Amino acid sequence: MAFSLGRSLFSFTTPSTTTNNNNTIDQETIESLCDRLQTAKRIKDRRHIVCALKALSKKCKLEVGTKSITLLANILQGDRTDFDLIQLVLETLTNLITYDVGSDEEQSDLPQELYIQNKKRVHVVLELIAKTNFNVRRAAIRFLTALLTNCTEELQDIILESGPAGFSKLLDLLEDKREVIRNDALLLFQVLIRSNWCIQGIFVLEYGFERLLRILVSKYGSDGNVTIEDCLSIILTLFESNQSNQSYFRRRSYIPRLFSFFERGLIGEKLWSIQKVTNIHLLLKIIQTLVSPTNSNENIIACQRTVKQCGILRRLCIMLMLTTVPDDILSETINTIADIVRGNIENQQFLGSIMDITAEVQQPIFFNMLCVMAADKKQSFRLRISILYCVQCYLYNNDFGKSMIVQTLFPQTENVANQYTFGHILMIGYLSKDIVASWCSGIALSHLIADSQLYKEALLKVRLVVDQSKTDAKTLMEISIDLLQNSSSSFCTRIAVLIFLCTWLSNCSLAVQTLFSIENSISYLVSQICTQSIADDRELFIQSLCSFALGLCLVFNNNQIQLYSTESLVKLIDERIRIDSFLEKLGILSKSEFYAKALQKPQLKLSKSSDMILDYEFAHLYETLQSLISHMLTRHDINSTVRTLIDPMSTKLYAQRALTMMTDDNDFIGRVEQININKLKEKQWIEERDIDKKKILALEQQIQEIKDKNA
Repeated sequence: MAFSLGRSLFSFTTPSTTTNNNNTIDQETIESLCDRLQTAKRIKDRRHIVCALKALSKKCKLEVGTKSITLLANILQGDRTDFDLIQLVLETLTNLITYDVGSDEEQSDLPQELYIQNKKRVHVVLELIAKTNFNVRRAAIRFLTALLTNCTEELQDIILESGPAGFSKLLDLLEDKREVIRNDALLLFQVLIRSNWCIQGIFVLEYGFERLLRILVSKYGSDGNVTIEDCLSIILTLFESNQSNQSYFRRRSYIPRLFSFFERGLIGEKLWSIQKVTNIHLLLKIIQTLVSPTNSNENIIACQRTVKQCGILRRLCIMLMLTTVPDDILSETINTIADIVRGNIENQQFLGSIMDITAEVQQPIFFNMLCVMAADKKQSFRLRISILYCVQCYLYNNDFGKSMIVQTLFPQTENVANQYTFGHILMIGYLSKDIVASWCSGIALSHLIADSQLYKEALLKVRLVVDQSKTDAKTLMEISIDLLQNSSSSFCTRIAVLIFLCTWLSNCSLAVQTLFSIENSISYLVSQICTQSIADDRELFIQSLCSFALGLCLVFNNNQIQLYSTESLVKLIDERIRIDSFLEKLGILSKSEFYAKALQKPQLKLSKSSDMILDYEFAHLYETLQSLISHMLTRHDINSTVRTLIDPMSTKLYAQRALTMMTDDNDFIGRVEQININKLKEKQWIEERDIDKKKILALEQQIQEIKDKNA
């Protein structure tokens, strides 16, 4: 038998033995070097020893760190005349606490913990940063950045304790004429300001925004530069969960200055580099943060107005017409436009008025977006979902926009009979076999009628001819019930139809009455709720939504149809489903991760088609009305138990009284629910205000201390 490389049969044991020997040699070498460093007097000798430790610091981090940290720290605290030695020490320390990305090397926190256990050592690094020597300053910045990355909170506290002088030294780095130093300082500040409200406040009040904008101006014309990414990352971090910083940025008129830097790049026809994509993505995130629906109304309105006035909305709309914009940037641009127009009538009307001048037939940009969402399978899922969010924001508190679209659902005049309208496109999507189109269109229809009894009742009159072979037109509600009962309808389609129906039924007794009049509509809902053996967990959502729809029929029943009076519905639920079982299935939705995610924020963050279940507005509708349905049925269940103890002769009289009481209670319960919601909102607002006051007071004290020390 022949062996490759001429090895013996036992050659496999050699690597292990060699490794053990090497480790022993390394440890002995480290100990020897540390002993020599402790006794060496000449600068040249100490420099050579530290150079040797630096060579070992990458592969023997723990060994070098535990034995040499104190010695290296003492050098920094001692004689600083030899800049080469100081640079070597700082680079060695940096090696000890940093690991290559993706490295399988065992990581230890011991070296950095040993270093920062003495706060004076961190203060020394801050002093070294102030040195004019280029190599020392850069090495000190990189070491401090590494320390901050590994021990963020501890280092933030130490730097704050160092007083105004320490922080000022760091801020001055952003003014350094050497670009390399500025760039390293930007990386340092990305970590330093993270999740620390006090440091962020000092940074802002010490003209941090102004310094960042000056760096951006120095890079004008190069929107594909990594330095721009670093500046924008810091600005975004300062904005996140900090409306005070956002307001300061707006009041100082920094928004137009920031946007003017990108104005040319946004509408250029040239190809986009990877870095430019990153930078524009950050810019869009910054704008989204300024106008985020989670901000206070005052801040949202002010930022929306500023963004419109300085031309950002117009430029973003122009981007939608360009053919060179990458798909992910196009999606984020649409999401940004959505937040800018949400609830702002002026901005909503502006979006509706912009025409696509690049197409053969000029149409409003908003109409073209709707076509992509409802009828263009070739476009990416992310893009179509972003368009749906834009549609939702366009319709939010926009009676003019809603009225315009609702009108297009009715028969048109001869002049426009052969043209596609907003209503046509929505119906095409709603009836489509494409699950993305049907779900998006169903959700869009629910937003079209949300919070408006006028439009809910108007849609009851909409009649469509779905099957061209038949002349009989059906109402939109009949078509919706047909979609639910059609075995070929997808899960996403049925979800969208049920969301649309539930939105329609809520606070609209006429819609409930119309549903009762459709043959088999109630029996279908009951049959779905009664189904016991469900293999697919997703079908549980269908059961829960059907329970919600039936519950809404109970709450908003005007009792005009005797067969489905409130009392009859309660009896039907109790006999066919059982009230406890009904309530259990009604609550399935509230225990879902999709429900919890949808409640967080209005923005649609869906990564794949299987995520198409709930949206923010419907989740809130369900949250508001689920408890009311449960309360009504629970009270009826108690009443029926009491009724069995009453003389049978008085049963009819009792039922009449109970029905009268229930009708009166419904109004009372609604008022109590609204009062409780208002009280909760007021409590949350007071708590947030108190927290903000404490933060402002702490920041004012910090600023006063800085001023006193500088005086």
